[in-house]
Amino acid sequence: MSNAAIGIVRERIDGGPLVPTMYLVVLIGFLLNMVDGFDVVAMSAAAPSLTVEWGITDQEKGLILSSTLVGMAIGAVAIAPVSDIIGRRLAILGATVAIGVSMIATGYIPPSVSLLVVMRVLSGLGIGVILASGSAIASEFVPDKYRGVAVTTVIMGYSAGAMMVGPIAGALVPTQGWEVLFIYGGAVTLILGAALYFALPESVEFLVSRENPNLDEVNKVLSRLKRAPIDQLPTPEQPEPPMSLQNAVGQLLSPEYIGRTLTIWAMYFLGFLAIYFLMSWIPSIFVDSGFTRGQGYAALTQFNIGALIGTSLIGYLSTRMKLAKPIAVYYVGAAIALALVYFLRPENITVLNSIILMIGFLLQGGFIAMFALATRTYPTSVRTTGVGWAAGLGRIGGIVSPIIAGYLIASGWDLYSLFLLFSVPLVLAGALALRFKI
Repeated sequence: MSNAAIGIVRERIDGGPLVPTMYLVVLIGFLLNMVDGFDVVAMSAAAPSLTVEWGITDQEKGLILSSTLVGMAIGAVAIAPVSDIIGRRLAILGATVAIGVSMIATGYIPPSVSLLVVMRVLSGLGIGVILASGSAIASEFVPDKYRGVAVTTVIMGYSAGAMMVGPIAGALVPTQGWEVLFIYGGAVTLILGAALYFALPESVEFLVSRENPNLDEVNKVLSRLKRAPIDQLPTPEQPEPPMSLQNAVGQLLSPEYIGRTLTIWAMYFLGFLAIYFLMSWIPSIFVDSGFTRGQGYAALTQFNIGALIGTSLIGYLSTRMKLAKPIAVYYVGAAIALALVYFLRPENITVLNSIILMIGFLLQGGFIAMFALATRTYPTSVRTTGVGWAAGLGRIGGIVSPIIAGYLIASGWDLYSLFLLFSVPLVLAGALALRFKI
């Protein structure tokens, strides 16, 4: 269907207030990302216990921590774009079931690093789909003014889930074992999947972007959004080719978008490089540096509390200004905070946790706002592909980051030097953000 049809739908959505269905879609996206964040960081919290019980090396630990990220990259690049073909709703439902099943399986597997890696990759496939499709559907359901805050709120669920890991791991792992983190988390994910089957509508922008849209379906969703029905959709002057992964990616790399696309990919890579070093290794680094396991869990919680506050603020700012400059300020500020750990070398746990809270505020706040930047960059027809490929290819940084950290730790690097090393990519990311005018 022509861009004119999408324009009519956007006029309907932008021309009215926020309504309960819009809040519901954003809430569903938030909750899905919350269980995803819990899943990823649960392995970080489980790593110290896993090391003792299975006798794994630091290199094997890095491989396990990176395996979910490998799956997330593949899911975002190869599977999430299917959302632009079959719809946001169906893609999200399938991904939710895959995550729930693989999480439960993770909790029951016998001691085998290779089998654990396979389970974590499968879980990552679903997470990659949800990160991209959830961002797209949230941006398509709300008026333009609120698209930035809707997307940041959805992705903020990831930090909320990650924040829950520390307290839950501290309460359950010592008495019930690390496995319960995944068994309980998988059960909650499947329950959420059953609920969203009945509650989540399809994106109306996607419905009119199909070759032969069903006007009754379109108006049914518009009715839930308290918007006037559409009597007739315009007929495109010439038929558009069916959307496929090949021509969707081709559009991302077309002369119109290639500059912005490559810049976004680079920013995602640099952000992932720093963020997954911290999310994957904070508990283990604290234990190896002489702090207790409980203090490592608390530091991880501080990191994600900071993320929630920072994301809330930048989401609020997105309703009043363009996103590029706040993202640049956040990234550079996070680099300074990381460098502070190296130069101050705080041995007081309160001081160290305060700096980690600041890093979480700046680093994750700026990083999550990248999803809103990406959804603003691309049109409906390739929006999920654009976000998915940015997050997927950028996640290569997240994949190599824990592995690099594992080898450096094994080589004798200390906590402080690693913080300085991973501050450098954030300065570069902040500079790249200033190339955008949205």
